[in-house]
Amino acid sequence: VSACVVGGASTSKGVGNPQGEPYMGVYIGKLSTLEHLVTGHVYAIDNTTIYIKGFTYDGEAPDAFFFAGNRTPEPTSRGFIIPDERNRKEVLGPYRNRNLVLNFPITKKGQRSLNDVQWVSVWCRRFAIDFGHVKIPGDLVKPAPQIGEGLLSDKPRLRSSAVIIADTNTIQLNDFTFDATVPDAIFVMGSGDAQASGSQVPDEKGTEEPLSKYNQRSIKLTIPREVRGEPIQYFGVWSPTKGMLASVTFEPNALLPPAISSLP
Repeated sequence: VSACVVGGASTSKGVGNPQGEPYMGVYIGKLSTLEHLVTGHVYAIDNTTIYIKGFTYDGEAPDAFFFAGNRTPEPTSRGFIIPDERNRKEVLGPYRNRNLVLNFPITKKGQRSLNDVQWVSVWCRRFAIDFGHVKIPGDLVKPAPQIGEGLLSDKPRLRSSAVIIADTNTIQLNDFTFDATVPDAIFVMGSGDAQASGSQVPDEKGTEEPLSKYNQRSIKLTIPREVRGEPIQYFGVWSPTKGMLASVTFEPNALLPPAISSLP
């Protein structure tokens, strides 16, 4: 059975989380300090989201933005603005040791992503000056949600079009149907034998009661705290009296996005 790792470090060349740090995604590198006290550590949360830990900038330049591009190996004026942590494309003010989540924008070329860029910079457009940047390795392994096959059982009637491990805290079931004819059924996840009971996953309301009836519901479940950081090899609906009713397994060595709510 394959394993889906909840958190961890990238195996990309020279790119991983610094030792002793909590999981914040895949570590890209430190912003170079060239002008205006710019510094910060940059992580890939997923292909379209970055996290900057400890970002500092004095805010004194008249036209500075988070900026990214791919035309040249070094920052130039040919690129696009990454909105700030409030999703605004406004001139950057001062920051002192702030932790920021930045989402790549949708432009005329579509959804921009880390696949599109060679660098991320704090860039002054008016004077075409790079205040500090980090280069994006071409072999960077980006965290990504893991999409499993759907759950399927005829007796009891149990279906889901997909089971998605969205991030280190969240499992999403799409179009979940269950007829509740097995009265002690619960959600479970675990590692090892997929026929085992594993650890119970509370329902979408956070309760550990047996599952009620569902009819094509899309629901989000929170991974129990005690098993976060452990491999997820399977997710399923299990009954103490009937055993595993339906389950799905996941890709080996998968690297999940960190939950935004868990970031420092």
